[in-house]
Amino acid sequence: MKKILIIVSVILMISTYTTKSYAQFSIGAKAGVAMPVGSFGQFVNMGFGGIMSVTYSINDRIEIGFNAGMYVFKGTDYPVHTEPSANVMPVVADFKYYLSSEGFKPYAGLGLGMFLTSSSITTPATPAEYVGGALKSPATDLAIHKTSSAKFGVAPSLGFMIGDELKWGACATYNITFSDANFVSINFGISYPIGK
Repeated sequence: MKKILIIVSVILMISTYTTKSYAQFSIGAKAGVAMPVGSFGQFVNMGFGGIMSVTYSINDRIEIGFNAGMYVFKGTDYPVHTEPSANVMPVVADFKYYLSSEGFKPYAGLGLGMFLTSSSITTPATPAEYVGGALKSPATDLAIHKTSSAKFGVAPSLGFMIGDELKWGACATYNITFSDANFVSINFGISYPIGK
């Protein structure tokens, strides 16, 4: 939490030195797919989700903002019959640098913040096992085991935006959570200015 407060404080300090003639807030939404990376991919398949954002344009090339979203992953059934699943919620401060100021505007970005992860795995019910009339192993009931964590992470991205007022675009982001829940997301979305 302290890291998020520091990031937000830096963003606010930067915004106080921007020129009022250009400073502009925008709101946006993105949706897309998320592909698990590394060991995360052993337990879950491709996920789906999206991001809501509030951004602040310092000038025609630099943009800072705040993103929050959710990605939902279903399990690969490994181990067998365990039905694993996971949800990852990124809550990050975001910086973007645009390579062009009009028309087709490609950009490189970096997000810093927290990744809130929750996961569950099911232990299937099993009948009692007997050998020669003697109980070898007792019956077990179906059980769902849940875990959650909050990890600091980074999210470098590459993307583009097109348009002047209502903008649309796409981006690819590598979400590095410093845990087993790393993934690459590919999103398509829109952004609209709410003030100048």
